[in-house]
Amino acid sequence: MKLFTKYNRVNLVATIIIFLLSSTAFYFAIRYILINQVDDDLRIEQREIETYVKEHNTLPESISVKDQNISYVLSDTYLQKRKFETIAGNKIDAKEKDLYRILQFGVIANGKIYLATVAKSLEGADDLTHSILLISSATILLILAASFLINSVLLKRLWKPFYNSLDVLKNFRVDKSQSLNFPTTQIDEFAFMDQIIQKTTNQAQQEYSLLKEFTENASHEMQTPLAIIRSKLDLLLQDENLSEGQSKTMQSAYSAIEKLSRLNQSLLLLAKIENNQFAETSLINLKQKLEEKLDAFHELWQNQSISVSSSLVDSNVNLNSELTDILLNNLLSNATRHNFSNGYINVVLKEKMIEISNSSREKELNSQQMFLRFFSQDKKSRYNGLGLSIIKQICDVSGFSIRYLFTGNEHRFILSW
Repeated sequence: MKLFTKYNRVNLVATIIIFLLSSTAFYFAIRYILINQVDDDLRIEQREIETYVKEHNTLPESISVKDQNISYVLSDTYLQKRKFETIAGNKIDAKEKDLYRILQFGVIANGKIYLATVAKSLEGADDLTHSILLISSATILLILAASFLINSVLLKRLWKPFYNSLDVLKNFRVDKSQSLNFPTTQIDEFAFMDQIIQKTTNQAQQEYSLLKEFTENASHEMQTPLAIIRSKLDLLLQDENLSEGQSKTMQSAYSAIEKLSRLNQSLLLLAKIENNQFAETSLINLKQKLEEKLDAFHELWQNQSISVSSSLVDSNVNLNSELTDILLNNLLSNATRHNFSNGYINVVLKEKMIEISNSSREKELNSQQMFLRFFSQDKKSRYNGLGLSIIKQICDVSGFSIRYLFTGNEHRFILSW
């Protein structure tokens, strides 16, 4: 949900609740005031009746007008305290029911006790209350409509610089030497945000350039001495004067150098992937790629007596060509390395899925740790444990998901997108 929509909803609901509560309180306050005013009128009538009785010792004439009625009833007891009450009764000049506010009090005239009742219609008060409520409701609706329109227009205009900045930021790439040109804005908060983003992206580009330079330099500087050491060891191993012990020592050192070289290449590759140095993509025909890889591995599989079956359909995906080669090489190498003579490899390509399965005498891999760097279930393995990490890293940057399944003596890796 967009911030603008959420704000409008919260604002609208809060405004409605506030207006409903205030209207309810206003209704009861107005009604209380109007009833108090009617009660004051009834008290005036009581004083006039009591004054008349005091002067003439007789009750004044009962009067029934449009909105007021005065009546007297003989009583056995004298009502000491006057009593107010709201009742429903017929209108004096009609059969319709109406609300009346009545005042009852005791009065003694000509030696007799009477219960005097003064009733005043609340029709005028109700009409006034309803009119006030109607005006209030219309005002509330008008304010809500105006608030909604103002928010819709004003907030969109206020937040426009924010969305403009997002549009500029969406096209930013840390691996490209580009500066962000934000549109000018008069709003201090958005101008400050643009400054912070500009500063942060510039710093990110500088750090990326330094890291990229270090990776490239490390790749070159480390491979050169490793190649020299390997070359010198090759010459020493060809020396006929070496003893058997010296030859074994040299072979051990040579194996260590080979492992160090592979480790260096794998770590540098992971660093390049993490630094997004393979950002360029193109439409790759996976069927054609897999066919090329199957041809390249054919001789190796033939030498190891591994049978290969494949089922490939056309599938075109936007990928980095170099990473695609590395991914397929690692998957097929992994299936070959952990296989056995007279085993099998099965490759399936569907429109949005690649599955590579292989026979193996090795136990099931630990699915929680298998993609961690340097993980190896066999501690004596001559491999560095980075192959599956590279596969997982390439899948992540390519938008692939990867699953591992183990059934019987078969390892299965399933890539989907």
